[in-house]
Amino acid sequence: MIRISTELEYGLRAILELALNYSDKKIIKIKQIAKNQDIPLKYLEQILIQLKLLGFVESVRGKDGGYRLAKAPQEITIAEVMRKMGGSLFEISQRISKKDSVFLEIWEKVGREVNEILEKIDFEQIARKVRKLQTIPIYQI
Repeated sequence: MIRISTELEYGLRAILELALNYSDKKIIKIKQIAKNQDIPLKYLEQILIQLKLLGFVESVRGKDGGYRLAKAPQEITIAEVMRKMGGSLFEISQRISKKDSVFLEIWEKVGREVNEILEKIDFEQIARKVRKLQTIPIYQI
């Protein structure tokens, strides 16, 4: 099981919100990101500082200030964000030694495959999927 921290989940969601607004280069206020992605404001402030230091977002100061992506959504993959925010994508316990575990080769292969999958998913793809889901009509009786 890959464990996704709350910090990483919120970081990914913040980048997604900015990716959804990237085409018009719109500056998004932190309160709007928090509301749209259901992230506690105080927590989001810290995450956006981290994302800025990692080169994923830019901040704009002033009355009309806020955040925007530092590069195009298609240039940011889930794997890159996960590595920079949390280290290894698939961590194998230090207690597993090569001579003691017949499973080590399997875990290493799983790690490589997880990495390959996440390297192929960029935020433009995710934003497209979200936009598509938002345009599907919901019928109620």
